[in-house]
Amino acid sequence: QLFWEKRLQGLSASDVSEQIIKSMELPKGLQGVGPGASTESLLSAVASALHTSQAPITGQSSAAAEKNPGIWLNTAQPLCRAFLVTDDDIRKQEERVQQVRKKLEEALLADVLSR
Repeated sequence: QLFWEKRLQGLSASDVSEQIIKSMELPKGLQGVGPGASTESLLSAVASALHTSQAPITGQSSAAAEKNPGIWLNTAQPLCRAFLVTDDDIRKQEERVQQVRKKLEEALLADVLSR
């Protein structure tokens, strides 16, 4: 189905206590295209593309996809505008990963010490 992400709109993941899990925040450079494009459907499309394809994710390269995505759609790419990941983006993400790893290390150490 061409716009399969639309079927998932309005659905949210929840934990075992049925609390809704907060959705991820996507970078500002990722903007959806197509009918009723939303952050949630874009997140589903990007996650699916990363999971099912080994090709790089670049978004829709045709500007005409904005006007009529049903005709000018590259089905191998998620429904988002074309984007570019810069070296600065990668550096910032590496810093975030290091910060989270440090927090995890501290939490694990605190857990070991409390026992």
